[in-house]
Amino acid sequence: MKSKRVMAIAIGNDEIVGIKAYKMGKTVVVEDVIAQRRRSEIEEDTKEFFENYGESDIPVGCVFESPLQSVHMETPKMDKLEQYLFTKREGKRLFDSEECPVAIDFASRPGTTDELMFVLIVALERKQIKQAARGIQQGGGNLCVIDYWPAPLAFSRGRESSMLCITPEEDKVRVSLWNDKFCTSHTLVDTDVETVLAACETVYEESQKFNVPYPKGAVVVGFKEEKETEYESILEKYGTIEQVSIHVVDRGADYNPQNITHEMAMGLAIRLLTDGK
Repeated sequence: MKSKRVMAIAIGNDEIVGIKAYKMGKTVVVEDVIAQRRRSEIEEDTKEFFENYGESDIPVGCVFESPLQSVHMETPKMDKLEQYLFTKREGKRLFDSEECPVAIDFASRPGTTDELMFVLIVALERKQIKQAARGIQQGGGNLCVIDYWPAPLAFSRGRESSMLCITPEEDKVRVSLWNDKFCTSHTLVDTDVETVLAACETVYEESQKFNVPYPKGAVVVGFKEEKETEYESILEKYGTIEQVSIHVVDRGADYNPQNITHEMAMGLAIRLLTDGK
């Protein structure tokens, strides 16, 4: 049976990529991939993109390139109101500033005992959220979710119980460890391979207190070819986690699995089709 169609938009620093997809049974079917170069602010570029390629009657998700700001912790069990108040307070304390006000979101799940819970707190720049949302909504879009970079990789790679992600962030490298769809630890380091390898060990060691197993593999994406070649030793040590299988039809053939903005859009589309939010 064919599911509802969705559209996922990934806004990179240099381009915007939109993917329209649906599920046929358990298979993700990609029917359209659109890419457009960035020329202006997020709001203007996104509005133009959605007016040209969007549809008003399908769910839309958005993710934009930005520094990863998140923290994962274990706390005593709280109800939803207590979680909201706690995460807003902690998120503001950890991430907010007068120069860059942030919006806080959170997710939770059972902890290591019945009395405890895991809480993930995420911060995104408030100005960028407003610009992305206005751009889609002014174009007539039904915006359902704004995700944080690089969270869609957890969906495009199958939501493993333990997965390392190595991605570029400005002139450095972000090393993060993911348990299902939760980032349990991350760090920003220099680009030399020995430093990145050491960071992989660090995020795993920090995640062991959350009962996260040894990484099943690693994802290295978003780098130029020579840097990806240099990072092959990381994949040799941890193994490679491939993208989930998809079926492409029509203009879905334009999907480029080596392009990080394409993969962010793909992962977000899978999230919309899987979680519905």
